[in-house]
Amino acid sequence: MFTSAVFALNPEPESERVTPTVKAVAEVLPSVVNLSTEKMVAETDNNNTDPLEQWNGSVPGRGTHKDYSLGSGCIIEASGYVVTCAHVVYRATRINVTLFDGSRYLARTIASDELNDIALLKIIGLEPDKKLQPVKLALPGDLLLGETVVVVGNPYGLGSTISRGVLSAVGRKIVYQGKILFGDILQTDASVYPGNSGGPLININGEMIGISAAIHRDARGIGFAIPLQRVENTLARWFVPEKYGNVILGFVPANERLADGRIRLFVQEVRPDSPAWKSGLRAGTDIASINGVKYETVPQLYNILANATDNDKFVVAAIDGRKFTFTAEKLTLNDGSMIAGLRLGLGVKALTPELAEALGYPISEGVIVSAPDAAQPEIKRGDLLIQIGDTVIYGVQDIARALLHKNYGDSVPVGVVSFIREGDRNYLYRKVVIIKLR
Repeated sequence: MFTSAVFALNPEPESERVTPTVKAVAEVLPSVVNLSTEKMVAETDNNNTDPLEQWNGSVPGRGTHKDYSLGSGCIIEASGYVVTCAHVVYRATRINVTLFDGSRYLARTIASDELNDIALLKIIGLEPDKKLQPVKLALPGDLLLGETVVVVGNPYGLGSTISRGVLSAVGRKIVYQGKILFGDILQTDASVYPGNSGGPLININGEMIGISAAIHRDARGIGFAIPLQRVENTLARWFVPEKYGNVILGFVPANERLADGRIRLFVQEVRPDSPAWKSGLRAGTDIASINGVKYETVPQLYNILANATDNDKFVVAAIDGRKFTFTAEKLTLNDGSMIAGLRLGLGVKALTPELAEALGYPISEGVIVSAPDAAQPEIKRGDLLIQIGDTVIYGVQDIARALLHKNYGDSVPVGVVSFIREGDRNYLYRKVVIIKLR
């Protein structure tokens, strides 16, 4: 970590050198982290490339090697949650996080949405008295075409690097095979380099307005970012108690900026048969208050929802005057191995360090397929089950969580890794198989 970045946090307040850009950078730097990931890069072919890999202009070559990639992220919550781009931690077997003060920790992927290119990490082993500074967020959709913006990140492993430019365009489209994937991408002429991905794009007030995601492969000076509104609404699906705890509420909030500039806080999803569902709350309801408190944006609700405990009471008041009252209920997870067999048709068991070594996997925890399904020939015995939907699988109970609110007939993407031996070559191959739930 360069010491010059530390000096920038203590500028002389009356100096003419202390421009708004200097102030904005000083505000955001403690919230930005450097990420280095150890990956096993798998063999693939150009006809089976992920959409976001094509968007980023990189098509992996054939063959396998251990790869150390560099990226960026930003602290989204003081207890150690970090948001970054999904492609930064894609295929990662080890994630290292370096904080602004130079301290270094391991992290694990909590959830990953590869289509939206957003991932949530949790730093492991933080000291109880460690103070983390979450990034300051702009209001969703608070964007001015031509306003000064700053890209902050870790290009080429050079920590705490910034570049300044303007917000060049909003609502750019990302098209893949003739289909529009997104129509909300931000464009900037601030220099974006490899390693900036996952770092914040901030305005002159030091507020994050998006996450740097890609550069245009055919033109310098054109960078793209995922807008904050999409980031917040994706994270809202993950900061709920049923995702990682033993309590269920059953509703997911969202926010958006309306054409007249007002921020709309609303319910984006209500899970069937949950406490929220039984109260009559439904998707699309505009939220006036929760437990008597008026909230403006989704991030204000992250901790309130994620930390709900058994028997906590919630009263959601709608803009139209209706009130929905429900109580958080204890969540009983059935055995994940049984659920995998019943709903996915797969026999699974926990991966042990001894089994990982025997099978050639570079990790010591996880779930492997012990009895594949003839209806899914792409999945083999000994494959490593790594993800179901946006839930990363570390143990069999994660399977139960991933399928908790899924219904019969739903199509679910299931990510697996195969260890393949071809003569004197060994490599890992990652694939996604769509399984229709039973």
